[in-house]
Amino acid sequence: MKLKSLALALIATTSLGLASAAAWAADFNLTYSTTYTPTHPYGQADEEWIARIHEQTDGRVEITAFWGGSLINSREGIDELNACVADMSYIAPIYASSGYDLNRLTPQFFYGYEDARDVLRVYMALWDEYPQFTEELEGAQVLGYNVGTPMHLMLREKPFTQVSDLQGLRIRSAVDYIGALTAAGAEGVTMPMTDTYPSLQRGVLDGVIAPYEALKSLSFAEVIKFYSELPHSRGAYPSRAMNAQAWSSLPEDIQQVFLDNIEWLTDRTYELAQGAEDDGKAHGESLGVTFNAVDPEVIAEYSAAFEPAARETAKQLDAAGLPGTEIHDKIRAALPN
Repeated sequence: MKLKSLALALIATTSLGLASAAAWAADFNLTYSTTYTPTHPYGQADEEWIARIHEQTDGRVEITAFWGGSLINSREGIDELNACVADMSYIAPIYASSGYDLNRLTPQFFYGYEDARDVLRVYMALWDEYPQFTEELEGAQVLGYNVGTPMHLMLREKPFTQVSDLQGLRIRSAVDYIGALTAAGAEGVTMPMTDTYPSLQRGVLDGVIAPYEALKSLSFAEVIKFYSELPHSRGAYPSRAMNAQAWSSLPEDIQQVFLDNIEWLTDRTYELAQGAEDDGKAHGESLGVTFNAVDPEVIAEYSAAFEPAARETAKQLDAAGLPGTEIHDKIRAALPN
């Protein structure tokens, strides 16, 4: 009898536990995938955002995160998101090899912009004005935006003060910046960032275009002596989204919580990324890196070399029935003096 009583008690306790768990279970269980880790500034923002959504929906939404590309592993992410590999994902259509033309190509129109906040302000106004940006994402609901902090010029031997200083230098660069470097008499070199440190160390490269945070995260402060603040804008882009199927499954009050947090997630991502920039600069200073501002007239002279390629891109968008030149001209007109 004692064994029977014990068994009944265990069954009752288990049933009570299951009932309790069911009572507290979320109404909506969503998955979120990102190529970043929780220690990266973008991942840190994601963790805080996930917690906010849970709290602001009174626990009705539970988000399970998959970090480090364990679910969606492509850099751009949007194709897999729309295929419902995950309910939500970090996306970067600017890195797509094709498609998403406005989202992918218009960031290059921000040449010469020095402040990422100005880039974001202008970009968000364009998103509000041109529905084609949203239409390209094929029904995915954008939940946040990123703006890249500007990259600058790191050099081994001497600082940059005028365009002629680039003559004959070999600079590791993203593809978008090679045209301007070539016009200044430099050689733009594309190579993985992981190969850049030893190339700088051996003198194979004279410099690299990279942000402040790379002084620490990639240890560039150990192999360069000068950081010249010649801005190379990285534009802005939609960075988190939910696929149409998952979005349509949510009631309006839950959708509104996500919509109400778009600005928060965008701003928090920028704040944490800027914190990493500040840390990188402080690290560079501690290792003796010399920082120098660049005269605005020199910045304007260098930036002018980006215009021909940007104009050509705008014409390509025009030919595809998209407002390429119109958007280019609005971005250029909004450039702060």
